[in-house]
Parts: sequence; structure tokens; C-alpha cells
Amino acid sequence: MISSDNIKDKFITEAIEHANALSEGDYTKANELHKKLHSLYNKAKGSNQADIFSELLTESDENVRLWAAIFTLKVIPEDAEKTLENLSNSTSITGLSAATTLELWKKGMLELL
Repeated sequence: MISSDNIKDKFITEAIEHANALSEGDYTKANELHKKLHSLYNKAKGSNQADIFSELLTESDENVRLWAAIFTLKVIPEDAEKTLENLSNSTSITGLSAATTLELWKKGMLELL
């Protein structure tokens, strides 16, 4: 079994790498990292640790906060929504992703893990 610290460390690294791949236009790498992030979520969920991502909602990197909020929506929706709302104010692609995620979530159109 993977420890929660190990999941969080890998999550932070992969969320940052995912953002870098997107900004570089390397969508093959971004898709690979997307799958790895979901795999980490599934590992956490499988070991009853899905709430660990809520601990990352205040990380300095906005991409880490975005992914943490997405993975926290089902567990602690109030905190995740607040993080997405704050990120939505950013003019970056992360802000757009946060706004879109929040809109889909509120409309009940977002299928989560």
C-alpha cells in the first residue's frame, strides 16, 4: 500500500508537470500525466484516503490546487468549490479550467471519479 505522504508528493509533482506539459503544448505527455493523477486518486480512494487531497487546497501552485479541488469535490464540496471559485479569478488556463469545472459541477454535469 502507498502511504498518504507518498501519494501527496507524487500528486504535487505530477500536477505541476501536467501544467508544464499543457503550457508547452505537449498533449501526449499531459494526457499521460492526467492518467497518472487519476491513478493516484484511485489508490487513495482504494485505501480510504480520498480526503488527503483536501490537505493540498492551499498549496502555492495553482495547478496543484486545481487538481486537489477536483479530487475533493465529492468529499468536501464546500472547500473544493471555494478553491475553484478563487482559482476562477486567475487569467491563466488554470483559471479557465477552474471556472469550467465549477460550472459543470453546479449544473450536475460533471462525472467524477
